[in-house]
Amino acid sequence: MTPSRIMARAIHISDVHAGRQDDRIVEEMLLDIARLEPDVVLAGGDFTQRSRRAEWSRAAGWMDSLDSPVFATPGNHDIPLFDFPRRIVSPFGRYSEWIGNDLEPELLLSGLRCLAVKTAAPERRADGAISRDSLALLGKRASRQTECDLTILLTHHPVAAHPDANPGKSARGSSEALDHAVTAEVDLLLSGHTHRRRSGPFVLDHGGRSMVVAHAGTACSTRQRGNEPQAWQTIDSQGERMVITPHIWDKAEFRFRTGPVTAWERSDSGWRESSAGA
Repeated sequence: MTPSRIMARAIHISDVHAGRQDDRIVEEMLLDIARLEPDVVLAGGDFTQRSRRAEWSRAAGWMDSLDSPVFATPGNHDIPLFDFPRRIVSPFGRYSEWIGNDLEPELLLSGLRCLAVKTAAPERRADGAISRDSLALLGKRASRQTECDLTILLTHHPVAAHPDANPGKSARGSSEALDHAVTAEVDLLLSGHTHRRRSGPFVLDHGGRSMVVAHAGTACSTRQRGNEPQAWQTIDSQGERMVITPHIWDKAEFRFRTGPVTAWERSDSGWRESSAGA
């Protein structure tokens, strides 16, 4: 298969937290996503606040309203917190019922290869952990080389802490996951969980490869951290170039405004920020 070399657009949202959402922000987010016409929407977990049926119904309605395919993986809030029997016996049962049976999907379209790794773990509560089975699955996929323009690894918890984070914290098993990401020639690591995009994307050097890391804020919930506004991001890629555009909520203007855009160019060893800008 030959890489498409066509422009592809992905939108990354995370931490929508149905049950703790701002309905006005949800409406504007969905309108903006429809206007941008992405090839795929990457949804990084925490669809709900407490994994209650009413919350799942609401979150699934948002996803169903999108014209683009949704590529998703669960977050820690998608596991029941107070329903202990369900948490033990079927922690991802409602996620499977409302969002999809595959918790760690793989997708190839429009020159994009999307891989998901589940970091939500019932025994870890808020902290993330990548299981041995998940690492084995990622390793198997990494060993299967696939021609594409851009390879994206989607997780809920970060596998690479932002350099602004003090102290930085990533999911247990992250180092092994990054080793597989190098083998899979991953270009972009996307995550959420912290509700903070901080100062934006950065480059991670691991195993001789440079990958771009971009954390999302909370897309539309009232569960903000550090007074950071709600935010999500668009990724446009073509060949050896990628542009990441944050969409940040402006409560004064009651809309999402485009934040600082970063442009990236690929070399033989990975990615570096382009001085040419966007």
